[in-house]
Amino acid sequence: MLWKRVPLSKREKERRKHKTEPYWSPAMAGGLFAIERDFFFELGLYDPGLQIWGGENFEISYKIWQCGGKLLFVPCSRVGHIYRLHGWAGNPPPAYVGSSPTLKNYVRVVEVWWDEYADYFYASRPETKAMAYGDITTLKRFREEHHCKSFKWFMEEIAYDIPEHYPLPAKNVEWGEIRGHETDYCIDSMGHTNGGFIELGPCHRMGGNQLFRINEGNQLMQYDQCLTRGADGAKVMITHCNMNVYKEWQYIKTLHRFTHIPTGKCLDRSEVLHQIFISDCDSAKTSQKWEMNNLLAV
Repeated sequence: MLWKRVPLSKREKERRKHKTEPYWSPAMAGGLFAIERDFFFELGLYDPGLQIWGGENFEISYKIWQCGGKLLFVPCSRVGHIYRLHGWAGNPPPAYVGSSPTLKNYVRVVEVWWDEYADYFYASRPETKAMAYGDITTLKRFREEHHCKSFKWFMEEIAYDIPEHYPLPAKNVEWGEIRGHETDYCIDSMGHTNGGFIELGPCHRMGGNQLFRINEGNQLMQYDQCLTRGADGAKVMITHCNMNVYKEWQYIKTLHRFTHIPTGKCLDRSEVLHQIFISDCDSAKTSQKWEMNNLLAV
């Protein structure tokens, strides 16, 4: 599931008498957040188990809506935000913080608030399935004692328009690094998005740009990007997609083969040129053999 700004829905427009009135929002950025102090304490403040940054805006948003409050965008408000100096990456995290604090925060928030919808998160980020997220007993008790509503209610009544723009992801068939069979080379997005070409690079087993998934909808994906044939008809590019487009791939595990369904061709590679492309299927070509190996974040 993706959480991005979407156009104001017809329902929200009709709720207001004029454009300057505040309107409901499922979530908002943590840095632009204002709340009544007493209510903030009543909600238990932020989850103290969240580390550094990331996820706190979602956590407080779900807590507000599901536990009896409202989250509003105020069109005529003005907020000042102080950014770090250009080029400064910030202070290094303390030694006790792991390598993926933001990802761990997301998992922790999902485990507390998403109920059965957590399956959709893990479909998009399968590498987090075994990630330790700490003790959430106190947070679960808070939900129960305050009679907080379900995430299903939240999705149907508050975030009802999110799936219209970003449909819920299909279940994964396979996920992990896409490694050339019996080689040390993997498909790598190289950080390219929205029309960039994928390439072949040394496998690093760290996920990131080398983590892909193929789902039941025949989409070969990395986060919210899909792999598809480029304009030249051969190279493979990566571009933004929803769940209804670029249903182009089939992975035949027993043959170690990715088939491009629209053309009937196979995913191929050049280890010399570090290029990924599609070509006529040939069972004798080792360059058309692939394996998907699971990677787990820690």
